[in-house]
Amino acid sequence: MGFKKKWARETSDHILSLAWSENALIVTPSTGTFLLVDQDGETTAEFAAHGLGNGAADARAGLLATCGFDGQVRTYAIDDSKFVSARAITLGKGWIDRVRWSPNGEHLASALGKTLFVFNGSGEVVGTYSNHKTSVTDFAWNPQDPLEIASVCGGGAQMWRVGETEPFARFDWGGASLLALWSPDGRWLATGDQTPSVHLYDFTRDYPLHIQGFETKVRAIDFSPDGKRLATGGGTTVTIWNCAGKTGPESTIPDQLTFHKGDVEAIAWSPTGTLLATADRAGRLVLSNAQGRPVAAFEDAEGISALAWSPDGKCLAVGDAGGRVVLFSD
Repeated sequence: MGFKKKWARETSDHILSLAWSENALIVTPSTGTFLLVDQDGETTAEFAAHGLGNGAADARAGLLATCGFDGQVRTYAIDDSKFVSARAITLGKGWIDRVRWSPNGEHLASALGKTLFVFNGSGEVVGTYSNHKTSVTDFAWNPQDPLEIASVCGGGAQMWRVGETEPFARFDWGGASLLALWSPDGRWLATGDQTPSVHLYDFTRDYPLHIQGFETKVRAIDFSPDGKRLATGGGTTVTIWNCAGKTGPESTIPDQLTFHKGDVEAIAWSPTGTLLATADRAGRLVLSNAQGRPVAAFEDAEGISALAWSPDGKCLAVGDAGGRVVLFSD
């Protein structure tokens, strides 16, 4: 295990998110400018803040989208790790807390209040989905079909197809989901919930599975690249569920990793699925192998808030609550 600290740098505020656009890292602080940073830790471009606060940005190869307090979504083209052009889309008044590109980069989704919006590459709205009981808390694209997207709110999840006005699938429950993630193989939709639970919707069986017993609300979830394992963090324990087989994790005993001192805040599988990075509010980062054994650990003075593997899996970017970004490299 050769991962070592390559560089560290300070930013303006708590790190909300980290995302890679090819070999460039997009750094999103909660306030202040967004940064485009190369693998040597040098800033190659800066992007304007969204008023009093930013939302989590997202990137694809050559593309960046930002959002925030001013009710705007902004998209940028990036070439050779430098900013090229920009487009602004105003959704209305209110805080937009995240944006996400579709898997092929042809569409972009964001939410404001009870409405989920989908835009095309020209910034035109091609989908408006307002059939939500409460504000949309998260949404996730289907990696196997770039026209399918799921949204969650208080009361459950709905799955939409761009170009259609009604959901093609849904599952309802009485609580509120905070996170949504579609598995890479397209089989599962997972939610991390306000109540200490996880929901898993199996598209092959049209069947929702409710998993309870976490210490706290579930703040972090991530599927392995093959979709066969789901890592969840609810409290100080990381739980890994077996999502292979006809019934997935139902009636199975998960693996539990008890390496953390604080509540787990971020989880990220490496692109090859051979390493799992987990981080907590006490500032501990742990790298585990595919068998769940820790192979490296690092301590930060602040709680860790964001993780992002580079597309080739050779670098891991780590952001903390104090605004510090660290890059580890193999």
